[in-house]
Amino acid sequence: MTTFSHHHHPSFQELCLKTLKESGARLTRARMALIESLESAREPLAPKEILQKTQDRLKGQETVDSVTIYRILDRFCELGLVHQVAPSGGYLACTHLACTEQPHIMTYCTQCRQADEIHVPDEVMAPLLWFLRSQNKFEAKKHLFQLDGTCASCRQDLRVKAFATSEEAPTEPLS
Repeated sequence: MTTFSHHHHPSFQELCLKTLKESGARLTRARMALIESLESAREPLAPKEILQKTQDRLKGQETVDSVTIYRILDRFCELGLVHQVAPSGGYLACTHLACTEQPHIMTYCTQCRQADEIHVPDEVMAPLLWFLRSQNKFEAKKHLFQLDGTCASCRQDLRVKAFATSEEAPTEPLS
């Protein structure tokens, strides 16, 4: 059984501010607007969508172009603040505060495009990492896995549609 503590967890914005400060990066209006855009996203956003949302948040106070957006996203990926989700290549805010240390799996629903991060306990990952090191002489540095599939909500929707279809199907063979 998983237990959760009830102490304060920093928001994505707080995590970004802390990480950027520790890395020596400047906190620009464009970075702040991009952080706010990603924090409110519920599914991976394409760089073009991030650019639009960032421009909307800046309200003309500062101009930002796609090159700037890509630079910020690359830096945020390096710092473990965002993840790039395949196959769309969209970006999603990291929801795991210990992302640089703890392995997790990104699940991506191919039906509704919902992406979620799931923490993977060390006792689950250890055999895989041991196998990679001992059998393949490979030392893993990144810790993000992505599995594509269908989320519980979409599976339920598919079951409902399948049931409705079977109800409408004729019960006697056609002649």
